[in-house]
Amino acid sequence: MKSEESQNSLPYFLGIIALLSLLMIATRGSHFSTFNNLPSASIGVFFLAGMFLRNVKSYWFLYILSITIDLVSSYYRGSFGDCLTTAYPALAISYAVMFTFGYYAKPDWSKQNIVINIIKVGVALFIGSSIAFLISNGSFYALSGHFADLSWAEYTSRVNKYYFNSISNPIFYASSAIVIDWAISRLYNHKVETQLTS
Repeated sequence: MKSEESQNSLPYFLGIIALLSLLMIATRGSHFSTFNNLPSASIGVFFLAGMFLRNVKSYWFLYILSITIDLVSSYYRGSFGDCLTTAYPALAISYAVMFTFGYYAKPDWSKQNIVINIIKVGVALFIGSSIAFLISNGSFYALSGHFADLSWAEYTSRVNKYYFNSISNPIFYASSAIVIDWAISRLYNHKVETQLTS
């Protein structure tokens, strides 16, 4: 694995933040991109930022980017739609949950078994995504004003309808990033070992 110094370097930080920003812009509600079939990466982006950047400034940068994307796209559509309601600020908590779970789930390929790392990240992704979903979904139904007469039974049926997609999206993106991180770590370790033995 790369040393902590290389992971904390400015080029590393800028490269990762640029990749995560592009991923969010390309997939966030198909506002701007033509990649309409790509699932939203926003929740996964915050998990990955916590895992790889480990810097609260990156959280705030990505949160402000998400708001900017929503506001600009709403302006160009001429409508602020249903998502920008009084419940919208609860997304900050939802994203913070994912960032925190990513922070504590960071795999250490050089010191821990691959299975331990996969289990650690998988459990963190599942629990974090579930909590983030319940916060964003629950706040939308409770605070948006669109569902004043919604019963608990109706809410539960709606949760069942959206829950799987909401947790599968971050799992898809984070799993892809973990595979890439593992491959880079293996190549880096192999290169270091080769240099030490030659």
